[in-house]
Amino acid sequence: MVDRCPQCGLAFSRGESGYQLGAMWFNLLLAEAVSVGVFLTTIYLTWPDPPWDRLQIMGPLEAILSPIFFYPFSKTLFLAFDLAMRPAGSLSDHQTH
Repeated sequence: MVDRCPQCGLAFSRGESGYQLGAMWFNLLLAEAVSVGVFLTTIYLTWPDPPWDRLQIMGPLEAILSPIFFYPFSKTLFLAFDLAMRPAGSLSDHQTH
């Protein structure tokens, strides 16, 4: 991921120690929501005979791979959330330029 927006120059890292933790929290939230959603949808659509063998294999694979896939998106989503709470104009100049 690039350090700054190529158009406006906004720094993607807010320069705070909690920024990475917030991005990881968003990553965990997205990955778990997708994993649980796929699991429950599969059970609902295949009831009364869910494919338990397939779910036992695909569930752990999805739990491992989805955080890796969602990491860049979670950083961007957390930045958007942070910007909604604290607009870029409220930061010091060295963090935004």
